[in-house]
Amino acid sequence: MTDADAMRDALAAFQSGALGHAQTLAEGIVAADRLNASAYHLLGLIQCRSGRFDDGIKALGRATEIEPANLAFRVMLVRALVDSGRASEALAIAARPEGKDSANPILWHARAEAADCAKDYAAGSEAWLRVGALNPSDWRAWSNAGNALAGLEQWSEAADALRRAARLNPGELPIRRNLVSALSRAKQLAEARAEAETLLAADSGDTVARMLLAKILSEMGFQHQSLDHYDEGVRQALDRAGDVPGPGLLELGRRPGADAGNAADFDIAILVSLAYLLERTSRIDELRALLGAADRAGIDGQEFACAAAAIALRDGDPATAKRLLDDDAITGDPGYLHRLRAKVEDALGNHSAAFAEATAMNRSVADFAGWREKAADYRARLRAMRRRADFHAGKIAPMPPGKRRSPAFLLGFPRSGTTLLDTFLMGHPETRVLEEVHMLGAAETSLGSATSLDQRTAFELERARDAYFAELDRHVDPGFTGLVVDKLPLNMLGLPLIYALFPDAKIIFSQRHPADCVLSCFMQNFVLNDPMASFLDLGDCADMYDASMDQFISSQGRVPLAVHILVYEQLIADAEGQLRPLIEFLGLEWNAQLLDHRATARTRGAIITPSYDQVVKPLNSAPSGRWRRYEAELAPVLPLLLQWAERLGYSSETGENSQSV
Repeated sequence: MTDADAMRDALAAFQSGALGHAQTLAEGIVAADRLNASAYHLLGLIQCRSGRFDDGIKALGRATEIEPANLAFRVMLVRALVDSGRASEALAIAARPEGKDSANPILWHARAEAADCAKDYAAGSEAWLRVGALNPSDWRAWSNAGNALAGLEQWSEAADALRRAARLNPGELPIRRNLVSALSRAKQLAEARAEAETLLAADSGDTVARMLLAKILSEMGFQHQSLDHYDEGVRQALDRAGDVPGPGLLELGRRPGADAGNAADFDIAILVSLAYLLERTSRIDELRALLGAADRAGIDGQEFACAAAAIALRDGDPATAKRLLDDDAITGDPGYLHRLRAKVEDALGNHSAAFAEATAMNRSVADFAGWREKAADYRARLRAMRRRADFHAGKIAPMPPGKRRSPAFLLGFPRSGTTLLDTFLMGHPETRVLEEVHMLGAAETSLGSATSLDQRTAFELERARDAYFAELDRHVDPGFTGLVVDKLPLNMLGLPLIYALFPDAKIIFSQRHPADCVLSCFMQNFVLNDPMASFLDLGDCADMYDASMDQFISSQGRVPLAVHILVYEQLIADAEGQLRPLIEFLGLEWNAQLLDHRATARTRGAIITPSYDQVVKPLNSAPSGRWRRYEAELAPVLPLLLQWAERLGYSSETGENSQSV
């Protein structure tokens, strides 16, 4: 029998599944001809099919050595290495195609598979994108490219690739879900919401889509400062939980078709997301029930370490929280994890460790350097606005009071106690407090800019005020006749605009020791925008405080608005003594309900500020003078902040305040 006849018979035996006979024939051929690359190649395929990957890879490697230009041989060797888990070897052999090979989709495909196996997301994304470009209808290539880009946290690019895959194969649910997730991470929230709602419209029982939608709506609440979005997100997560809190919540994570009730039947990622939402909205009873049900189902408690630690912190047991978080294997959002660890270390008195965790939290932000640049530019614009001669408010001709009652404005530098104060005010039956809805932004959009207010016509200002009320009416019944309190801390930068539109408005300024404000801002993970990005760095944070307070005090001296200063340290020491003058200033009758801020906090719904887990606690003086425990860490910025403290009336020795701005 000639070698050609033997090869033909060996190939036929291989194709028919007679692997033993095929191997005998192939081994005979290579024994007679050590340079028969085709025989080595076939022998390698037979051995790999038989599960003998090491022998098969040796044979395939020999075929490639004999005929290095044979691309088919090289591709099969790469795939055998991938199948055997030898990722780095596979990627080395599947070199980046160059020259005339750069347009070969088969070579790019082999490299992409090797990169996926090696978890080399950069090489994988490049290779899958090239496969897709060479074969635009290959939905798998676009899907895999999107997943690789997600591995690089290039979320916008991942969404672009996954969007193409979903259009090519709209019935592939994993692609649609991955697209929703990528859009969400890319902050393309409107499209992410629409995609998630489309999935739910097709299958209302799709718990993955439901949880994705819940997270998206919650993120929209943070991004757009909308309690409506945030509460809707939580309702999306919980409305299928049933009447039995623990088991009902656990059912949200059950995999389709699973009914045995053990850990493998649940999608842990969904349950962890649900736990986060429950903690973030202070639904602690439901969270305890969920963790209890998960434990009874045999789900590893380590999956819920962050949620359990958050509960322990709320229960006043930081030692247990630390034990739960002391595991480098804990996964999840690094910002949330470092924030929890910072709070734990702070509660235990380990202040240098707490500061280090806060630093790690801030540096975990994607594009840390880019955000700092945006923050620096914002502060530069703020100072330029302060210097603009045409911004001097003394020349502003304000609108006369309109038919509608002017709102009151609650403002102050972030972390100065505004959330605690707005919770007190919510307890009054004649108030509606709007928490961080940028209604002045609607007025500014109408004007085009909040500068040159002295040159605005009465028509322009009236249109801007109408825009403010139109936005207000989206959140408060237009028929409400009580006092609306517009709480947005950095409205402290907008006194001239407030005066131009609402010259009779009452201003409540919440004041706290500058060092405590700056320290607290640095140790919180805010939803980022240009001003909030200043809190990623301690020096930037102090500079933001300096620029903001300079702007506020300058504006206060130029516009005749009624301003009531409420000092945070005095509020927590004597709530009633501080609230009675405030209520009188606002023109309201005293109501004792104001003092039960914890009951108000429990019934107010979602709280979108970083104080969400603090306002439900009893008042205590621990936050006052907290900065003294961090003097070493604050040393670079203390000279600036203590100058402001002295200016605001704080004693350098006691830290107590005896006067106001």
